[in-house]
Amino acid sequence: MTRLGVGPERRMSNRDRDIAHTGPPATLARELDASPASLAHRYALSMAGVATVVLGVKNRTELRECIMAEARGVLTPERMARIDTAVGRA
Repeated sequence: MTRLGVGPERRMSNRDRDIAHTGPPATLARELDASPASLAHRYALSMAGVATVVLGVKNRTELRECIMAEARGVLTPERMARIDTAVGRA
């Protein structure tokens, strides 16, 4: 903690703070150059039988990221498998 009571975690960007708190899935998002929200949105849209995803975004930035994620299309089976492994579904 600094003299002003603001530790290093307060100087992190929102994206980095989210990644630090969500573990392996967020680490994978960083490796794929995506935000956790964007990757989660693409993952949900890539699941068989899913046509609609209800968003729970925290701010306009996450909303824009999810809209852009949808435009990027579905994930490859290989990326889906990496996410499944990261969250313990594999």
